[in-house]
Amino acid sequence: MKKIILTAAAVFAFGFANAQDLKSSKGENYLPEAGDWSISFNADNLFKYAGNAFSNAGNNVIGQVQNSNASGSFTGKKFVTATQADRYTAGFELGNSSVTAGNGTETTATRINVSAGLGKEWRKGKTRLQGFYGYDLLANITLVDNTKTSSATAGTNEVKGGFGFGVGAKGFLGAEYFLFPKIAIGAQYTYGVSLNIAGASTSTNTPVTGPATETKGAKSTSFGVGNVGVASMSLSLYF
Repeated sequence: MKKIILTAAAVFAFGFANAQDLKSSKGENYLPEAGDWSISFNADNLFKYAGNAFSNAGNNVIGQVQNSNASGSFTGKKFVTATQADRYTAGFELGNSSVTAGNGTETTATRINVSAGLGKEWRKGKTRLQGFYGYDLLANITLVDNTKTSSATAGTNEVKGGFGFGVGAKGFLGAEYFLFPKIAIGAQYTYGVSLNIAGASTSTNTPVTGPATETKGAKSTSFGVGNVGVASMSLSLYF
């Protein structure tokens, strides 16, 4: 993380000399305008790669490309004015894994989760360095959350998770610097609250011999305040 922050600081410092120039040599605007859309990508790995290039880090690879939300959701922005944007978040998580242990026991897990959200963003600054802040209102539904363990000696145990529902709100505060017209790097912190409700799960145990037994789990509710986000770096495109 230290290398990421130092590399980002160097990039910001490099551009300050031209911070007052809001148009390119071709007359293109650097900053977003009313009617523009925006998408953002997580750029932590890119900055880590740049930092390692100037060190003795050994094997240096960029790694996986991620979006700007750890949960797998996607956020787009529509600028109502040059300094105010509507935010739209949508996500679809489909996970399926299978692991076979050395004793032949196989465990498979399946998860389907859908999320959506709306928010507002405001921006400040009259140079290529722009501060921004705002909020997102979020909701998610867990449709499937199943785990199945199969063994030639112990039989099969299948756990079906109950219907899950969650709502939350988060505030964010950050800054972006426009390196090129409508292309910016930035960082932000987040702080939020969340409420999650999960229905009762059902566990079905089917031994190699004998009848199957079914066990009902308990419903659960969790509430969280805080969830402070790490100062993640982002690459944003405006069009």
